[in-house]
Amino acid sequence: MPLPLLTDYPLARAASPGRLRDAVGSLTGYGHAVHGEEPGRPHGVVNGLRAAELSLVYVAYATRVCVVAPPTGHHVVLVVPLGPMRVETTGTAAELTAPFALSASAETRMVPDPDAGALVGAVALEDLTAALRVGYGDERDITIDLAQPRPLPVQGGPALRRAWADYARGPAGDPALLVDRVMIGLAPYTSSGTSAGSSSPPAYLAHAVRHLRRHLAEPVSLAELGTAVGIGARQLQLAFQAHLGCTAQEYLRQARLDRAWALLRDGRGRLAPSIAAVAAEVGIPHCGRFSHYFAARFGVRPSELRE
Repeated sequence: MPLPLLTDYPLARAASPGRLRDAVGSLTGYGHAVHGEEPGRPHGVVNGLRAAELSLVYVAYATRVCVVAPPTGHHVVLVVPLGPMRVETTGTAAELTAPFALSASAETRMVPDPDAGALVGAVALEDLTAALRVGYGDERDITIDLAQPRPLPVQGGPALRRAWADYARGPAGDPALLVDRVMIGLAPYTSSGTSAGSSSPPAYLAHAVRHLRRHLAEPVSLAELGTAVGIGARQLQLAFQAHLGCTAQEYLRQARLDRAWALLRDGRGRLAPSIAAVAAEVGIPHCGRFSHYFAARFGVRPSELRE
């Protein structure tokens, strides 16, 4: 039997399916029903935490129950079965072991493995589209269409399962990577406003942009960035140029300078950090080069912004 996950973040231990259901709902904000309480049944467990925009829950009911999930509406809910799970929607049924997303338009009934349980991740649809816009550009109209009468298989399911399970065994590292896996997983159902004849940006591009923004002060090569998002360096560079109009290195420099502008603008007065400190914080420690790049982007030198 698999060991429980997220054990340092207990939410409930109870024999009542209702109490376990409420514990899941209190963290995810997504309401659902559970049927199948048995007299004298063993205690089930719910553990969970917030990881960036994602609410991640481990739940094992310890006996056979049926989870009735309504259409997800303004939530995106992914389920990672940790054992065989019977799943029914609109008259169809299957036994699933691969991760899937719940339908936004149809009720889903699930019978999870009583002992192995499942990982459930929920994120507000608004938060997920906002995260995608960071990569695709604020002017794009991002649409995630999960309104299908079936559970939706996710792209890169094994990688998502591995990332979530590894984090749940001992939360460490950057939790935003879990959300990146959601974006990649839902890529087949995601579209963005583009000009006629052009294609939507790939999900790994948003993953790459978020990675760069989280590591502004660190030296990141194109090869390292490709490894982080699971794509070849050349293909990644072509995606930056095709969809963002610049190379990955140019995008990183612009993001660093944008952050420097904000730090210099908001950090005036006696306690303001020095220009050298700001340059180092955003990953351009050479002051002369930093000043040159800054003036080229904004039309003023860093020292002028301070005046």
